[in-house]
Amino acid sequence: MNFLKEKSIYFILFFTLLVFLQGVVKLPVMDRDEARFATASKTMMETKNFVDIKMQDEVRYKKPVGIYWLQSAANFFFGEPPYDKIWVYRLPSITGVILSIFFIFNFVRKEYSNEDALLCVYFLILPILTISEVHQAKTDGFLFFTVVASNLILIKGLKDDSLELKNKLFFWFISAVGVLLKGPIIFIFTILPLCVLSIFKKKNYLKIIWTFSGFFLFLLISIPWFVAITKISDGLFWHESAVNDLFNKVRSGQESHGFPPGYYSLLMLLMFWPGVIFIPNLIKKVLKDFKLSFLKKDYEIFIFFWFIVPFILYELIPTKLPHYIFPCYAALSILLSSIIRKNSFNGIAQKISFFILCFYPICFLVAQIFIVYEYSKIDTNLWLITFLGVCALVTLITIFNKRDIFKLIFSACIFQSIVYFSAVYYLIPKLETLWVSKKISSFIDMKINEVDKVLHYGFNEPSLIFLTSHKAIKKNIINYNLKKNEKILYIVTNQHSSFIKDNSFNDFKLIEVFKGFNYSQGKKVEINFFENQ
Repeated sequence: MNFLKEKSIYFILFFTLLVFLQGVVKLPVMDRDEARFATASKTMMETKNFVDIKMQDEVRYKKPVGIYWLQSAANFFFGEPPYDKIWVYRLPSITGVILSIFFIFNFVRKEYSNEDALLCVYFLILPILTISEVHQAKTDGFLFFTVVASNLILIKGLKDDSLELKNKLFFWFISAVGVLLKGPIIFIFTILPLCVLSIFKKKNYLKIIWTFSGFFLFLLISIPWFVAITKISDGLFWHESAVNDLFNKVRSGQESHGFPPGYYSLLMLLMFWPGVIFIPNLIKKVLKDFKLSFLKKDYEIFIFFWFIVPFILYELIPTKLPHYIFPCYAALSILLSSIIRKNSFNGIAQKISFFILCFYPICFLVAQIFIVYEYSKIDTNLWLITFLGVCALVTLITIFNKRDIFKLIFSACIFQSIVYFSAVYYLIPKLETLWVSKKISSFIDMKINEVDKVLHYGFNEPSLIFLTSHKAIKKNIINYNLKKNEKILYIVTNQHSSFIKDNSFNDFKLIEVFKGFNYSQGKKVEINFFENQ
């Protein structure tokens, strides 16, 4: 545990936690996956049923129970009824990423150098994909940790050609946690690369982690819940999770997320910046010196396969989302940090890297102006942020030409800080038209003590269910048995409210109108607030 004496990692982790917590707390609940996960966890806590997975009365069987248990545990320690603070549900994600960074720093520092470890950490912290997953209450942040922890154990076994029993037991324990989070997906990033390594080297490396007691521990942790949910759901869980979710995604593009091969390669230009700047150097190194360096040590080959095997597999699967390959970025960061300080920019690699360096910052600056213009009003603050971003980009270009790696990474950190803080403190408040559910919930809070009941209808995004399930009922006023002298606040989309406006239904009067944009459906929405007299 000598690495605990390294003060730089504590500073990085403290700074990262301090920065990320700003957005974790301030970002409203996101549609649709995050809101669905959080609502299911909230339902668990309300019903005290921690086996079945439901969003209120609707079953949700797309993923196993692990993330709901973690989010419920976070609320047990940091939340309170009515459990509607979304930042608490995000704690497992940020915890998983922070722990992963801690473990990876330790590994790289011991195997290469302290400077390489710092570079690796920056490559993991700065990408927009990491920032995105830290701020969402989903499975992927903590799944990332289970993959990192499992593979670091495998690497230790490959280095020593054996593992102590406690390490084997921990591998199977963390694998069970991964399976409870997202089914067999963890093995795509752990066991599959190890199998490919075994074939490549013509040697059985699976024996490194095999132990009957460890496998029994794996079964003991993971199987009971699957047995219970099979009985409770009468087999529906397997149809929904294995057939409708997993198999259909492998067979064809689902939910408008179908893309051809090459999607992830191109997306890295945005999602893995600034690390992606150095990938041309890595490719050059692989092509020039593959057998001499990358095949020298078994564990280095495994790190390479940890990145490339799942990456290629997901490129071939029709359904694609950016976070699917998130665990690959850990391996890629280790590979990059181990070679870039020894290889300067030159030739065609330098030209490609220069293009990549500029591509993401320009895209962000242009996109920010477009988004504010489209959904709000351009103001002085926007031009100030744009000016700071341009200055940071000019600094990046200047340092790139001087080929100073650490100054380049530091400048990239400054640019990403501009991106992050402008999003948290400028875009989130500025683009209130996007936060329809938050607006509805705030209005309910303002009127809740003046009415007997709150009904809503027409706007059915999961974020609204999460925020209002304890204080509002999803119901059409036509189907509601209105009692005498009962005061109702009725919130409804414009297309479902014409009969009230035309006929003054039961003395309901329009008291407020909010025009927003439903980003999940990509269309404008008008919310009408009615109250009976």
